[in-house]
Amino acid sequence: MTRATSILVIRWLSPLLLASGAQAQELTVEQLVATALERAPELQAARAEIAVVAGQVTQAALRPNPMLAASQEQGFGGMMATNVGVEWPLDMFRRPARIAAAQSATEVTSLSIRDRERVLAATVREQAGRLLAAQRTLDVITESLTAARRLRDLLDRRVTEGGTTKLDANLAAVEAMRLEADTALAAGDIAAALIELKATVGLAPDAPLTVADSLEGLAAAPAVPRLTPTAALEARPDLREAIARIDFADRRAAAARQEARTDVTLAAGYTRSVFGFDQFGLTAGGSPTRIHDIFHMVTIGARISLPVRNRNEGTLAALEAERKGAEALFTARQRAARAEIDAAVARERDTRRAVELYATTIRSLARQNVDVMLEAYDLGRFPLSDVLAEQRRYLDVEAGYTAVLTRAYEARTAVARAFGEIP
Repeated sequence: MTRATSILVIRWLSPLLLASGAQAQELTVEQLVATALERAPELQAARAEIAVVAGQVTQAALRPNPMLAASQEQGFGGMMATNVGVEWPLDMFRRPARIAAAQSATEVTSLSIRDRERVLAATVREQAGRLLAAQRTLDVITESLTAARRLRDLLDRRVTEGGTTKLDANLAAVEAMRLEADTALAAGDIAAALIELKATVGLAPDAPLTVADSLEGLAAAPAVPRLTPTAALEARPDLREAIARIDFADRRAAAARQEARTDVTLAAGYTRSVFGFDQFGLTAGGSPTRIHDIFHMVTIGARISLPVRNRNEGTLAALEAERKGAEALFTARQRAARAEIDAAVARERDTRRAVELYATTIRSLARQNVDVMLEAYDLGRFPLSDVLAEQRRYLDVEAGYTAVLTRAYEARTAVARAFGEIP
């Protein structure tokens, strides 16, 4: 960024800098990605789901609580019975399937968050690319504005000295003012892109921030995937999540089948019965005694559930439909991912050729044409309007180069996203 451009950007962003009262953070695009992965509110909310499913796994591993029951019966004549019983569910067949289903839910959630990280990383790179493109546009316009102001001042002096016409001075003044208006628009684009980028990364709106990279440097960097297309399809978190959803449906169906199986609950009880009557009887020795005695009784048994009327048929039918939907989702994502990878690789390859043409030939020729037209104007061979038209063509070429750089960088970003690259 040129010194004039930096001054203009600071002027537009001065309210933010004054509000923060701190030095601007200078981060690369990949540092912005790392910051977003750590601080983005969307991901922080999604990661809370990990704790939720972890709690579900813990709950699935717990066994049913035993049941304790107690009662007392009071009869006439002092008769009383005290009952204490306990039931202990064995949970013989359901627990392993229940745990497996909960663990499968954890895997689905983890892969879903990983895919959100992949998408967020691509979004940050794309927004950073828009910011860098706006900054380069401002650089080019500011450079042309500086030249236009010099030409305007020169022609104003020549008009005073009688060396040129007032029309040429007016044309130069109009061109300078037009570039000033374009500069203001470009600075507004930078401010808007910067605000959007900070919101995505998770920074405060008034946090000072500058991007250390340049659009040319990022576009020229080779996009070398760490995986082959086939390996990328196997490693992409969205495809792995779709596969995990199929497994999740299978495990839930297995748990539903186990819930429909016979299960056993052990039961034990103790009864203390007191019997007595108001009449008296005789002991073995013939003495009178009140009729009264205490009886103790222990019972042991089992309660068996009989899945005769309810075998979870409705739940199993719903889970079978869910599994088919998960299979269809995997097929759709696989096809889309394959097309995304192929398209990204092809686009990245062709945009590099366009960048090379602009960088090695087109821009230098356009710059030379402007210089030649200026020299010819000084010699009186061309009117000023032709010079200004050639300068506008040069600006169009630079705008085209910025667009090509942006497309090349977006293609590189698309390759990273298609191959599932996050850091």
